Formats: sequence, C-alpha cells, structure tokens
Amino acid sequence: MVALASPYSTSEPTDFTVVTYNVENLFDVDGVALFEDYLQDTEVDPFGYSRKKLLTKLETIVAVLETINQGAGPEIILFQELEADMTPESKIEDYEAFIEQHADTSVAAMLTGEWSANFAGYSAAAWLLKALSDQGLNGYQVVTVPSKGPDSDIAHTNAVFSKFPIRDVHRHPLFQARDIIEAEIDVDGHPLIVYVNHWKSGASKPERESIRVANAKVLRRLIDTRLQADPHADILVAGDLNSHYNHSMLHPEVETGINDILGSSGNELFSGNDLYNLWFELPVDARYSEVWRGRRGSLMHMLLTPGLYDGSGVNYVDGSFEKLLIPGINADAIGRPLKWHFSGEIGGGASDHLPIYARFTTQPFVAVGQPSQGQDAPNVERPLNVYDHIGTLDIPDGHFLNELSDAELAPYVAQLYTVQAIVLQIRPLRLQVGNRVWPAYYAHSSIISEGGLPTYLENNEGKVRLIVQLNFYRGNSQLVVEGILGSW
Repeated sequence: MVALASPYSTSEPTDFTVVTYNVENLFDVDGVALFEDYLQDTEVDPFGYSRKKLLTKLETIVAVLETINQGAGPEIILFQELEADMTPESKIEDYEAFIEQHADTSVAAMLTGEWSANFAGYSAAAWLLKALSDQGLNGYQVVTVPSKGPDSDIAHTNAVFSKFPIRDVHRHPLFQARDIIEAEIDVDGHPLIVYVNHWKSGASKPERESIRVANAKVLRRLIDTRLQADPHADILVAGDLNSHYNHSMLHPEVETGINDILGSSGNELFSGNDLYNLWFELPVDARYSEVWRGRRGSLMHMLLTPGLYDGSGVNYVDGSFEKLLIPGINADAIGRPLKWHFSGEIGGGASDHLPIYARFTTQPFVAVGQPSQGQDAPNVERPLNVYDHIGTLDIPDGHFLNELSDAELAPYVAQLYTVQAIVLQIRPLRLQVGNRVWPAYYAHSSIISEGGLPTYLENNEGKVRLIVQLNFYRGNSQLVVEGILGSW
C-alpha cells in the first residue's frame, strides 16, 4: 500500500459511494493458477483463459463501476475474487508508480499488440487499477492480501480500492476462506472502519455452515474489540458472506454464522442488535444479488453499526442502498446476473454476483421514512424466472443465431431470445430452429413434464414458440429453454 495525498481535504461535508463487488475470478495472466480454467493452455482447451479474456473482464467491470458518480466511479470499492498473486517475485510495491509507468498506453494495448513478457507478473489488482485509470476512475489506493501459496487452496484475495487515505490495515486469516481485510479509511479526518469478507462457499449446503460459523466468530470478535474501545465507531461490514440475509429462517435446523453468531439483523433502531443489514432497505422481491437455480439469493452484504446513524463522523445516507443492475452489461432482461463465460476468443458476461452499493456522508444522519423493524423476511427463497415476466418483456428474435459459428456466438451467451422451434426429441432434448438442429436443455423440470414440450411433440408436430437462452456446455453451443409461449 502506498499513501497518496487525499483529494478530499476540505472542511465542506463530503458525500461518497461505497460499492462491494465480487467480480467472479478476476485472474491475472502469469499462467500460474489454482484453477485449471485459468492456466491459459489454449492448445488443450480453446475455451481457456487468455489475455483477451482478461481484457473483457476488465472492460466489463469498469463499465459497471463507471455508472457511479457520472463516470468518476465510487470513492471506495470493496472487491472479492481477485486472484491472489501466485508469482510474488514480480509483485508491484508502488501502484502509483505503476500507473505513471504505463500512462502513455492503455490496458487494451498492453494485453494485445503491445504485450511484453514482463507484463505477465502483474497482479489482477494491478490490471484492474490500470483499467479503471484508463477510463478516468483515478486516485485509488490499493490493499490486498498476499497469496498463501499453491498448497493453501485459497485462490482469491479480497481488496480495498479507496480514493480516501487508508491509514491502517490488518489482515485476519479465516478457516477455509479468504482473509478479512480490516482497514481504517480517513474520510476528511473521520475514521471509517471497513471489514471486507469472503466467507466459505456453499450457502445452500447446511453441512458447510459450521465453517461459516467459525468465519463469523472471527469477525464478531474484531467488531466487539472496536466497539468496546468506541461504542460510536463508524463500522461497515461488507462482502460476500455466502449467506442469505435471512439465512437462519431458511435453515432453522442449524446455527448460522450471519444471523446467530454475527448478529446481522433487520432492526434499524438497533434494539438488541448492533449490525443492521441494508438488504432490509429494499422490498422483499428486490433483495437479491444472485440467482441460483431460479431462486433469488443475497450473498453480498453491507452491515452497519449504530455509529453510522448518529450526528458525528461518517453516516449512512438513508434509503441509498441498492444493487447495481445494468441490463445487457451485468444482467439479463429479467434482472439475473450475467455470469462470466469463456466462450469464443474473448469470453463474455460479467459475474455471477451483482454488486451492491450505498451512499455515505460526513453530515449528520437524516431519517427517510419509517425505520425497518426487520419483520418481513420470508422463510423461503423467492423465485425469479422468465414465466414471471412473460408479456412484459421485449425479447428479440433469435433466429439469426443459426447463421453464426460457435466462435461468433460468444457475445450472445446468456441473453434471452424467442424462437420458433420444432421439438425433435425430449431425451436428450433436441430442437430444430430453421435449418439448424440445436442440443438443448431446460431451465426447470416443468419444461419437459406433462403439459410441457412432450405435449407439443405429440399434438402439434413439435411446433412450439419458445423463450431460450444461448449457452455453451463442455465447449458446445446449446439452447436452454426458459419458457413456452405456445404453438406456431
């Protein structure tokens, strides 16, 4: 970390945005990786990672973040899933000097025509900083966690990118998870304490909850220590906790890390709790940052302590919390994340997580509306699928896909289209669209159950209008059937 002069040295109140963003495997291009997909052995795997695919990921992340602050980007970004640099012998000590060194070129040129073998050692954090700088998102200090080595089975690091000075940093190891970054950020002389997290994965697997409980206990002790020293401390807990905001209601049979140990709550009056979960700022059906098997999930979080609701220091701007959803860039037509894919020469998509963000200020807290009581959390995961939106979407015709090679299909992966198809067979599912036969799959079992596609195969010569999503499976293109519109 390099201490830079703060551009926010003013006595005027400061408003700023904090984003937390799991970028889904932003790996560097040194060819050393814990995940086989990122070893860059394109001779063996034409769908493998490459410099052009890194460029796609960087450009998409920047396209998402530059929607904040009229193109200037958020003042603070709390990242998850940057690759921990596996080649530390070439690590960058001075990020400011790195940006100055490459000021006369662009990240696009560096990763294509101006490529040098010396660039291979640059970390994911360095590439991301350069990509942000190229688009005018400047002035970030960077904090990450050093790699624990190939034997650790920890591929990722969390990261803090801040335009405010970072005064103090601690890194706290977790069991089977990424280190927590504890950073004290100086916002016009007011300390904001952030804890950046990425807990053990597998939210839908209760047998893994004991690991997240252990993760939560570490974080809880850190928060308690801060609050004991200063009950009014301004503390923001953020990141991918791999837990839903209502996890204890979804899994009442187990002790949960986020609710039972950490104490995340929907009570904005802090009656019996000291961590308010900002998901309760939104209507129930808007509380999601992921969609897994047709169900909304809320793995990304921002939790606030009472100090962010008082008359001093940093305060939350009430009602400013939201997910960052940009159709066509990081989300599809019904609001599902466009996860990253390796298709074609440059790959595509964004992340399997939507970023979340909130506004903060050095002015006193001002309440907007009634405070949350936290009494509206459901005990089931809410569905999100195409059937909920049929009749309200303008979905383009997908017949043009027939004329494209698999290499040319990459930009259209995970997008929704309508097609007139003929069902050739059910198991395995095969569809004829125009003069092309497509392998196919189905988004949910009702597509091929009684009343679904078998009915059209039997009674309508297989002719059916469908909503489909383009996908690749094991390197081969396919159509995923999302909805049935009727016969043609």
